[in-house]
Amino acid sequence: MLPSFARMVIIRKRYPKINDQGTLVPDYSQAPDVETIAGCWLEPITSTEVTDDRLAVATGYQVVAPAAADVNAEDRVQYAGADFEVEGEPMRVPSPTGALAHTQFVLRRWTHGQ
Repeated sequence: MLPSFARMVIIRKRYPKINDQGTLVPDYSQAPDVETIAGCWLEPITSTEVTDDRLAVATGYQVVAPAAADVNAEDRVQYAGADFEVEGEPMRVPSPTGALAHTQFVLRRWTHGQ
């Protein structure tokens, strides 16, 4: 069980897969399977602007979710109304007593600046 301040809610979106030249890849044009994951906490980790010939902004969060959270590297996650990509494989973090076991991962979102 995570601390009582882990009160944020995320929405995991898992898209069906299609065969793309022998490789199974998510089909983002289809409706995703959606799961609400409560009991999370998110901490901002980056906000970067790229200004060489164009403007883009990268925003990221470190997510600590319950141990049973069903999230993988191909999922998208919605938080505060915005969609993010899961960066890398989520890590399952054990706890000697089980009290602080959790799943940890990074969210990243790129947007065009104004």
